Amino acid sequence: MHDAIVVGAGPAGGMAARRIAAAGFRTLVLEKKRVVGEPVQCAEGVSHFGLVSNGLRPSDEWVVQGVRGARCFLPGGSSFTITDLPGYSIDRARFDRWIVQGAVDTGADLRTGTRVTGLARTDRGWRVRADGESFDARVVIGADGPTSLLGRIAGCVTSTDLIRAYEYRFPRGAVAIPEEDRFHLFVAQRYEGGYAWVFPRGDEVNVGAGGHIDAYAATMAFCRERGIDPGRRIATIAGTIPYRFDVRAYALPGFAIAGDAAGVTNPMNGAGIHPGLFTGRHAGACAAASLADEDPDVMLEYDRIVRASPFVDPVLLWAIERFRTWDDGLLDSVGAELDGRSWRDVDLPLALSVLLRKPWLVPRSRSFLRILRALDLCERYGW
Repeated sequence: MHDAIVVGAGPAGGMAARRIAAAGFRTLVLEKKRVVGEPVQCAEGVSHFGLVSNGLRPSDEWVVQGVRGARCFLPGGSSFTITDLPGYSIDRARFDRWIVQGAVDTGADLRTGTRVTGLARTDRGWRVRADGESFDARVVIGADGPTSLLGRIAGCVTSTDLIRAYEYRFPRGAVAIPEEDRFHLFVAQRYEGGYAWVFPRGDEVNVGAGGHIDAYAATMAFCRERGIDPGRRIATIAGTIPYRFDVRAYALPGFAIAGDAAGVTNPMNGAGIHPGLFTGRHAGACAAASLADEDPDVMLEYDRIVRASPFVDPVLLWAIERFRTWDDGLLDSVGAELDGRSWRDVDLPLALSVLLRKPWLVPRSRSFLRILRALDLCERYGW
C-alpha cells in the first residue's frame, strides 16, 4: 500500500511526486517510457517566470540557450513582438529527468517501462493496474499525457480535441534565423489557428508546425518556403497537444488529473510546460494535505485552484477560435499596423487611427480588445 501513486513522469507528474515525497509520504511514480523524457514530444521552450513561479531555478543541466522573448511573423512578412520577457530553450528530456530525480531524491520510487491499464476505487482509496500487477494507494494523480486513460476512466474528462505537431531539429548552420535569441512564430490561414515555428536551441534549431492540420505536410512546406533542407535534419519530433478538453472535474476524493492529462495547455500556442508545472505542483500539495489530514475530500481544493487559474481562462480558447477565422488579408492588415512594434504598443490613439483609416475593421474592434486580453495572459502564463 502506497500513500500516493503518480502516473506519468513528465513535468506535471514530476512536480506532483516532488511535493508528496517531500512531505514524507510513500510515493510511487509509474512511467510507460523506458527512459524518462524520451522520446521528446515538445518544442522545448519555457519562460523564466514559468520556472521561478513554480519554485524552480534554471540549471545548466538542462538549459540550452536563453531567449529574450518571441516574435510573430505574418504571411506578408511583417512582424511584431509577442513578448520581451525572458525564457529558455531547454533539453526537455534532461529537464523531465531532473524534475523526477528531485522526487526520487526525497524518497519516491520510480518504475519506468510500466504501462497503466486500469483504475478502480477501493475501500481504502484507489487501485491502479499496470502490466498485470496491481498497486494500491490512498491518492492517485493522473499525469499520463494528452490521451490520459485515467482521466477518462475516472469520469473527469468527457471529450478531447487534440492537435498534431511535427518538428525537425537542425544544426544551427542549416537554418537562417531572423533573431538568434528569440523564438519565432509564423502564422497564416493555412495553419488554422496553429502556426509554424523556428526556435533557436544553442548549436541547433527546432523547426516545425502544428494545429488542426497535417502537421508533417505543413512542416515540409514551411521548410521549402524558408529554404531549409529537411535532409539536413538531425532529429524528428512529433506529438499530440491538448486543444480543448471537456472536463467534468479536475479532482475527485483522493484523485486528480494534471498537465496534458487535464487538457491544461494554452490553446493559443500549445505551450504545456508552464501549466504542467503549475498543475503538478498544486496537485501534489493538495495530495499531501489530503494524506496528512486523512481526508480524501481535501483533494477537491485542487479543482477550485485550477478553475480559478489563468491557465483555463475562457478568453484563451475564445481568442484562438476567432483567430482561426482570419484570412491572410486580415492577418496582414493587422500586421502592417504592428510591424516592428510590440502588441503592447496598441493604445487608444493608435487604435482610433487604424479604425479611421480602415473603417471595415470597426465591427471587429470588440474582438480585438478581447484578443489583446488573451495576449496579456499568454505573455506571462502562456509559455
